[in-house]
Amino acid sequence: MASRRSRPNKLRSLISLKTAIVLTCIALVGWFSAAFALDNKQVFLPGETSVGHYLVEASCSSCHEGFKPVTNDTCMRCHEAELAEDAHGPQKFGDPRWAGELSKIEALTCTTCHNEHVHMFDRGVHLQPDLCMVCHEGIIAGDLKSHDGFTPDGCWTAGCHNYHDHRTISTGFLRKNLDQPPMLPVQVVPSRVVTTELERAPAADLGEEFLGGKT
Repeated sequence: MASRRSRPNKLRSLISLKTAIVLTCIALVGWFSAAFALDNKQVFLPGETSVGHYLVEASCSSCHEGFKPVTNDTCMRCHEAELAEDAHGPQKFGDPRWAGELSKIEALTCTTCHNEHVHMFDRGVHLQPDLCMVCHEGIIAGDLKSHDGFTPDGCWTAGCHNYHDHRTISTGFLRKNLDQPPMLPVQVVPSRVVTTELERAPAADLGEEFLGGKT
């Protein structure tokens, strides 16, 4: 008798689930339609855009070709000049002495380290602060006495090292802070003010971005 009474309840639960799925699909279709109608592609962003790319976030095609992953060629269109003397560039890992490091991390692919729309740390395109330790953990584990006790996430967040810079140390930063106390194991990055020349991002065109100009 109890089994017969439970059947209507199961049927009602199944109908409620189907109704919820249908309503969710309708809501998503309405959401996408509204985004296209209002030409507002920012609703498709999976997360916060980095400071340096904020002004191009309204033009997805500046970095993306359809929904394909961003390639090195895309990054180099804007950053080729500043990476001309890249300390960790292709020429370094082309040297057999360092080829083994590529087995630890695919360092020749920009997106291995940099993840746009995934907020991690406010300097450059989002980068995991402790990424240096993939190859250089020994530096803070006894290989270099001056770095004993330093935290894994302090190499570049403290302003000392720059992965791509041809200089090992940011001498300008150190010179500016010579009168400060010695660097502590837990570093604190000073606040900064970012000023932009443009007050508003360029107008977006979703038809151009997602439909290849076909409307």
